[in-house]
Amino acid sequence: MKVTYSHEDLLALEDPFEYEVGLPIRIRELPASVIEEEIPDSREQLDRLLKDGYTLVIQKPRIPNSSVFAELPVIAENTIMKLYIYEANHCEDALWDALSENEYNRHWAYFLLKKIEGVTFDFSYTQPSQHALSISHLDANQLVYLQFETYQSVSCQWD
Repeated sequence: MKVTYSHEDLLALEDPFEYEVGLPIRIRELPASVIEEEIPDSREQLDRLLKDGYTLVIQKPRIPNSSVFAELPVIAENTIMKLYIYEANHCEDALWDALSENEYNRHWAYFLLKKIEGVTFDFSYTQPSQHALSISHLDANQLVYLQFETYQSVSCQWD
């Protein structure tokens, strides 16, 4: 099943950011469209998006830090959380396992971005919002959030 929301559909909602329920992060600009759909295989979809040039962005607590994250670049952090990026043609098994095991951990978030240049990643330094990541400056970009266990995809596109 596939559901598409236009920019006008999103504006018509009582709360224009209500569509964020399906996203693990806060976004500051309303997208031009949001597509929610079922996908046949989450791992294959992740690998396809990575191969298509998307960057995997991973938010996780600073500790514990498994070896899979030791080599990944950190693009933002605060006293509690770190934000990593992963750029490759496929997802390594160890990373897939770490993401899958923490899919429902409220302190973890992951999503894919078509373009990472120019995007602003904001971590608060005040409690309790230190866990909340918000992103902005998503002009002409695409964000994809994959729900591994339920084989769901949420795609946001900005013009």
